[in-house]
Amino acid sequence: MTTEEFIRDIIPLQPAMRRIAEGMLHDEELAADAVQETLTHLWSRRWRLGWVEDKRNYCMRALRNECVDMLRKKCPTVDADSLADNIADTAEQDAAEAEQLYRRLDEAVATLTPMQQQLVRLRFVESRSSKEIATLTGLTVTNVDTIMSRIYTLLRKKMQ
Repeated sequence: MTTEEFIRDIIPLQPAMRRIAEGMLHDEELAADAVQETLTHLWSRRWRLGWVEDKRNYCMRALRNECVDMLRKKCPTVDADSLADNIADTAEQDAAEAEQLYRRLDEAVATLTPMQQQLVRLRFVESRSSKEIATLTGLTVTNVDTIMSRIYTLLRKKMQ
């Protein structure tokens, strides 16, 4: 492909290439860079363009490849083995932290009165509603809600 053919056939594609690049990269400056890099790449291999039947599609594919390369450079990949190791380490650490938290919560609940402990057990272990707890304990629903609110406040203070 000669210089004149390149200017006649390829350069007019630049606005369409820019729109496509902006759609892929979501950044005007990066899109302009991608178009420029693609045109530079096409110019350096213009002898190949002489054999290409559909020059528009060839240019758009080259632009797409350039945009994908830019996106890959922007978001580096992580080695799967190191990622798996990090996930395993994090899971072990999370499990240890959760165990420690449950231990602290058990200790805080142990400091409550027997009636408060019974209400906590009914609410959280047996998943009972305030109405069911009131029926089982002989309290009113309002009393249950008030006592539970006070229990929450006590536990919150002890957990800090």
